[in-house]
Amino acid sequence: MIHPLFALGQLLAFFVSVGLFVAFLRGAVPFHVVHVSVLVKVALMVGAVLTGAFWERDVFGYWWFAPEFLFEDVMTLIVFIMQMTYLAMVYVHPTYMNVIIGVLVAAYTVYIANVAQYIHRTQRAKQEIAAVEATALKKAA
Repeated sequence: MIHPLFALGQLLAFFVSVGLFVAFLRGAVPFHVVHVSVLVKVALMVGAVLTGAFWERDVFGYWWFAPEFLFEDVMTLIVFIMQMTYLAMVYVHPTYMNVIIGVLVAAYTVYIANVAQYIHRTQRAKQEIAAVEATALKKAA
C-alpha cells in the first residue's frame, strides 16, 4: 500500500525538479537547488522500486522483470541508470556542467516516457477489464 505513495511522491518531485531546472536555466536559482530536488526524486524512486519489487513478488512471483511488467521494469531500470549516471557525473566531474545537464535532461525524458507508457498501459488494462465484464454480463443475461 505504500508503493503508490512513493510513485506519486516521485512524480511530484519530478515536477518540482523540472520547475527548478527551468528556473536554473533562466538564472533564477543556483544548480545546487536543482541537485537537491534530484536527490529527493532519486530517494523516492528507490522507495518506489523497492516497494514495487515486493508487490511484484507477491502478485507475480518475481522480484523484478515479471513478464507482465517487463517493459515497465526495463524502463524503470533505464531511468535508474540515467539518474545514477547523473549523480556520478555531479560527484566525479562537477565541472562538466554541459554533460551533467545533458544527462539530467535525458533522465527526465526517459522518466516522462516511463510515466506515459504506464498511463497508457493502465488505461488499456481498464478497457480490457471493462470488455471482459461486459462480455460476462451479456452471457449472464
